Amino acid sequence: MKSTYLTKLSTWFIYLVCVVVPGISLAHETKVLHVGLLPIWTTRVLIKNYQPLQAHLEHELNQPVELITAPDFKTFHANTLNGEYDLVITAAHLGRLAQTESGYTPLARYSAPHRTLLIAAKDQPLKSIQDLKGKTLAGIDPITLAMNDTITWLRDQGLHVGTDYTLLETPTPISAAYSVQSHQSILAISSPQGMKQLPDNMKASVEIFASLPELPSLLWLAHPRMKADMPKLKAALLGFTPQTENGAIFYESTGYMGMREPSNDDAKILDKVSLEVKKHLQK
Repeated sequence: MKSTYLTKLSTWFIYLVCVVVPGISLAHETKVLHVGLLPIWTTRVLIKNYQPLQAHLEHELNQPVELITAPDFKTFHANTLNGEYDLVITAAHLGRLAQTESGYTPLARYSAPHRTLLIAAKDQPLKSIQDLKGKTLAGIDPITLAMNDTITWLRDQGLHVGTDYTLLETPTPISAAYSVQSHQSILAISSPQGMKQLPDNMKASVEIFASLPELPSLLWLAHPRMKADMPKLKAALLGFTPQTENGAIFYESTGYMGMREPSNDDAKILDKVSLEVKKHLQK
């Protein structure tokens, strides 16, 4: 009788260890932070560049961080609005839309401002922007800040897309620069960060034709469901400086210089561009 009692007791103990305790452990399992990365480079380059920041966030937040991207800007923005990311780094104008339409909260932005560059081949220089007439301009996704900035600037110069020049959409800034190098296009849209990613032989064969006025840079935002964690997320981002080991690697490879707090003036500047790209997204 005593043996039967002990056998039953042992069975219940094994049950508690194997079933109940693991259940409790899973309930307290650390949640993964899903970070959305705007697809401004190829996925391989994007993930490689952001690994130092991933390591920094995992250390500061004491939780695993998963880096996620999308095949193009439009899909990425749709995923952002649908809440597929906890934390997101996106273009300034798309970030403004995420804030006004889906309740995202801006946490930080890169210190380096956005600056659209128009580059040409050294062996095919332009005398003036009017040389673009009847020719081709290359650039990545049409909803990018650089593309919208360029089209607006060209319109102010009296040049209209589809009428005065043709737009060649390329998958990456490198392929846009290659189209200039190979004379498929006469101008390509780039940025200081995009130029930094070019192979040395390509850098040597192109030159900056025009530098457009500065705009606010890429923006970090948190989804509304992350409200309780926003203070520590913001602190972790702003603490990612060029003086840290991982920060030094990240900012050297990207050219973003550091982090700063977003301002209300940034939002006002971007409202006009955001409305323009929203029209394009609705097509």
